[in-house]
Amino acid sequence: MEERAVSAFEWAGWVSTVILGLGGYIISSLGWRVQGRQARDLACRQDIHSSIDRCHAALTVFEDAVFSYWTENDSPVRLDQLLSYHRRCIIALRQVHKLDPFVMPDETLGELRKQATLDAESAERPLPLNSLRLKKFSRAMSKITEANYLLKAW
Repeated sequence: MEERAVSAFEWAGWVSTVILGLGGYIISSLGWRVQGRQARDLACRQDIHSSIDRCHAALTVFEDAVFSYWTENDSPVRLDQLLSYHRRCIIALRQVHKLDPFVMPDETLGELRKQATLDAESAERPLPLNSLRLKKFSRAMSKITEANYLLKAW
């Protein structure tokens, strides 16, 4: 009877050890899965934020080039450079679009290009800083930089 009681206690101890071990394994596996998902989400969010930063940088370069081209008589910026800077802005926005979808193409991009390059070869330069063309360009640039898809969010 005593041997039976001892073996029953040993058996109960062994069973409880196995159950606790399996329970710990299951809980830790779930924890690792949650942590992995959170790490992927964080990495994706950081990619989006770095793409937004690159987009803001491209827009700033484009804006500076447009104002230099249109307000300075002997600007070092050429028309083909304006087109290239606009293309870089579109590429940066496409990268943001791939990571965090939004409606693309944006009509503001067309307005931006129109105000930056329309009649650029034949128009008189330099323009006064209060010209309608520069005001429309500034308005379009403000719309893009303040757009929801270029806001960082966690």
